Amino acid sequence: MTRDATTDEPRLDLSFVRRAGRTVIERRMFAWPFVLTRSFHVDADRPGRLSVIVQTGSGAVHGEDCLTQRFVLHPGTDVCLTNQGATSVHRADPAVLATETVKLHVSSGSSLEYLPEPRIMFPDAALRQCIELDCADDASALVVDAFTMHDPGGHARGFRELESVFRLRRSVPEPLMVDRSRLYRPQDAIFRGYRAFGSAYLVRPSPHDLVATQAALMVALDEISGLYAAASVMPASSGLGVRLAALDLRSLRAAVEIIKRAHRRTCASAAW
Repeated sequence: MTRDATTDEPRLDLSFVRRAGRTVIERRMFAWPFVLTRSFHVDADRPGRLSVIVQTGSGAVHGEDCLTQRFVLHPGTDVCLTNQGATSVHRADPAVLATETVKLHVSSGSSLEYLPEPRIMFPDAALRQCIELDCADDASALVVDAFTMHDPGGHARGFRELESVFRLRRSVPEPLMVDRSRLYRPQDAIFRGYRAFGSAYLVRPSPHDLVATQAALMVALDEISGLYAAASVMPASSGLGVRLAALDLRSLRAAVEIIKRAHRRTCASAAW
C-alpha cells in the first residue's frame, strides 16, 4: 500500500462499549491490509473482558506502508488486543520507510491490554512507529512494544532504521510522557548478543502502590534465563515502565506474560 491523501485516516477503527455486563464491539471499520473476524470472551477471571485478534491480509509490513489504527474504549469496558503472530518488516528502498500509528483511547473505568507480537526486522527494513495512549485518570492500560532481528541469509545483516515513540496523555491535551528511541544502521556489536527487545508500560489509576508492584515484578522477571529487565516509575506516578532485552523471543514472551499477570493482578487489587 503506497501513501495517498487518505493515509491519516485509520485503516482499522474499532470502538467498544459495555452491554449486559460484557464488553462488545460497537464500531467495526477496517480496510486492507487489516482483517477482523470474531472476538471472544474467554477469561475466567474477567468474563466481561473481550479478546480481539487483529489480522492482516499481507502478514507483513512493506517498504512504503502507512498504517493507522484507532481503538476507543468507552466507559467501563475491558479489552485485550493482540494480533495473529510476529509481523515481518521487510526491506525498504533507500530514502523511504514504513510508518505505523496506533491511537488508543481508554475512557473512565476501563481497562486495556495492547499486546501485539514483536516486529521481525529484516535486513534493510525501515520502520517509524508511534503509539499514542490517552488514558483516563481512573482507567488502566498495559501497552507492549517489542522487536527482534532476523537475517534469512545468516550473515547478521541489520535493519536500516527503527524509530519508536510512545506518548501518554491523562485528562489533559499535553503529553504526560514521551518515550522515544531511534536506531539507524545499528552495528550488531551494540546488541551484545541480545536478539529481542521490548518496552512495556503499565498505566495505573492513582493512587496505587507502584513501589510494591515494581519490586515484585523485578523478582519475577529475574527468574527468566537469558533476560535483562529494568522497571521504573513513570512521571507523575502514572505507572511503571519496563525495559526488556532477551537472548531470544522465548525469553521475551515469558517476560511479557509475567508483566501481563502483574497488570491483571493489580487491576483486580489482588496481592502478588
